[in-house]
Amino acid sequence: MMSHTDLGRFWSAVGAAALGVAWSSAALAADELPHHRVELTTERTLPGCSDAFEFKALLTNWVPVSTIDPTAARALVVRIRRLPDGGKSVDMTISDENGVAVSTDHRDYSPQTDCFKVLYWTAFDAATRIRAAAPKEEEQAPTPPPAEPPPSPKPAPCPKCPACPPSSKLPTAAPAPKKRGFVALGGFVSSGLMPDWAPGLRVAGGVQLPQLSLELDARWMPLWNTLPAGSTEVEAHTFTVTGAGCLKRAPFVGCLLLMGGAVGAAALNRWYVGHGVQGFFGVGARSAVELPFAEHFAVRLDVEVAIPLFGTGLDTIEPSLWETLRPFTTGGGSLMYAF
Repeated sequence: MMSHTDLGRFWSAVGAAALGVAWSSAALAADELPHHRVELTTERTLPGCSDAFEFKALLTNWVPVSTIDPTAARALVVRIRRLPDGGKSVDMTISDENGVAVSTDHRDYSPQTDCFKVLYWTAFDAATRIRAAAPKEEEQAPTPPPAEPPPSPKPAPCPKCPACPPSSKLPTAAPAPKKRGFVALGGFVSSGLMPDWAPGLRVAGGVQLPQLSLELDARWMPLWNTLPAGSTEVEAHTFTVTGAGCLKRAPFVGCLLLMGGAVGAAALNRWYVGHGVQGFFGVGARSAVELPFAEHFAVRLDVEVAIPLFGTGLDTIEPSLWETLRPFTTGGGSLMYAF
């Protein structure tokens, strides 16, 4: 639910969008607004707030495209920083041709406000201040009347006009938050699927929204000589597929997951080698930390715990290598690429 402040700003933006067509048409015809260059600076921990192209596109909802000029002497400088509680802090300055600040503004946004909304409201505030800081046009001297103006009767005073009918064009709604895909490659170690800790490889992909992501990953632990299960020496390998739905509160991620796969094992120190492969299915939870270090790249650290709902022991020979699959834990790291 929007707060009173957000609700007020929403209706202000709708009103500005309804007047945006008239403003832009007048500005394009007379070029009444001075040109500004746009300088957007964002901390590395807020890669979603650093899209200068999207910020300029939002700005043109309320000022003409010709107002944005990379070579202009006047400047619109916007700096976005992360607050200690995860929120965003925006400082905006408009300077004239001599570099003197003619308008400044500071706003703080809550951790729940995503980067798109921060850019949207900052563009709206910037457009309002650009118009307010524009130098006033000098009044032109009145044009002298013609020598012999043709006589014309004075029109009767116009009665009070009724309210204008509503415009057929509805205000343009704010675009939906961007969806971003990602892929990841990394390694992990796991305990519980085998009698010993075992390493493996992880390949993942999914779709990210500002506060939600859907993820799918595949993991493989190659043939590994594990600790003995009782008096039996064991070689084992696994393949798993995991689907997860996650909530994001940057830089933290929390997920609920479903996992399925197969475990294969061989008993080595018997009269003959026993082989077996069994499937399993389980549920679990995952927590992670994402540390971005470039616009499209981040390092992710994961820890997860899963509990098998069903999965039989690998009865290669009597006795079985283990009675049932135990709850298992996994930890690892991945390199992520977002696009």
